[in-house]
Amino acid sequence: MAIGISGYGVYIPKLRIKKEDYAKAWGSFSAAGVSEKSVMGFDEDVLTAAAKVSRRALESVPIGPEKVTRFALASTTPPYVEKVLSGTVMVSVGIPNQTLSSDHTSSTRAGTEAMLSAFEHVQANPKGVALVAVADAPIASMWDSFEHALGAGAAAYVLSSENIVAELEGHASYASEYFGERFKPRDESLIHDLNVKKFSESSVITNTTKAGNALLKKLGRKPEEYQHVVIQQPDARVPTTVGSRMQFTEHQLAAGMTSKVLGDLGAASTPVSLAAALDDAKPGDRIMVISYGSGSGSDALSFKVVGDRKAAPRFQAEADQKEYIDYIKYLKLKGAIL
Repeated sequence: MAIGISGYGVYIPKLRIKKEDYAKAWGSFSAAGVSEKSVMGFDEDVLTAAAKVSRRALESVPIGPEKVTRFALASTTPPYVEKVLSGTVMVSVGIPNQTLSSDHTSSTRAGTEAMLSAFEHVQANPKGVALVAVADAPIASMWDSFEHALGAGAAAYVLSSENIVAELEGHASYASEYFGERFKPRDESLIHDLNVKKFSESSVITNTTKAGNALLKKLGRKPEEYQHVVIQQPDARVPTTVGSRMQFTEHQLAAGMTSKVLGDLGAASTPVSLAAALDDAKPGDRIMVISYGSGSGSDALSFKVVGDRKAAPRFQAEADQKEYIDYIKYLKLKGAIL
């Protein structure tokens, strides 16, 4: 039984800040390859974004929320440390209360974790319909250069065995121990990082290439058989580095390189970038997605595009709807100043 993506949606907050505004304030901008990034407004958070993008995904099929039998929510920046957050989004969207739900919050790999758990539901329940919403807006100290790349965005996917746009061909994972890079201690809201870049880069390369190569071997594929490749994007340089290690070209990465104009979307990085790649793909194309969560681990998923139904609005339309703010306004939005 074939299962896969039946519909999808994306949401990007309209506010943006340019790298030049950071450079004016700090004398530098520490997000390689990022020209600007997205910022959530005063009236937005990951739950409002997840609800909005969930409706868009359902409308893209189209299918009503009452048909959903599995709902998964993923984010590294939930507004509560302990609370069933998926229930809040379900009620907002109109998904039945009896729907099996789960929250995925521990790392930037959470988006693909949520997708894989939802795919397992559909595999076990051929008539089931899963909805996965991934929304994120990572937060770090304004005094830490690590904060410069952090953006905001959301994507949602309807997964089922009917009306498939992109069929799931297989997946593979890899996990290891790399302590000290991108972590959030209990009782703290800000991300920490020891800023040992060579150490962090070693972790990213090890986990992503191990997961990606395991999937290629599992499916008997070669890198050149993929038209689009999406890799976790803490900035715009990392996916290029990982891609070159796996013999993927910049052309294969191009459609999914969302970090250049949005920054680091955390758990939403690969889901949003997958949506951008799906917008660009045509039937017969293959897409590989490789996520990464510090600490550390990666998931790799392979999709074959089998339909030409696109999301509305498309990723580029969302990315083009923007309003620039200066660094002072940015500090106010982040609660750093009144």
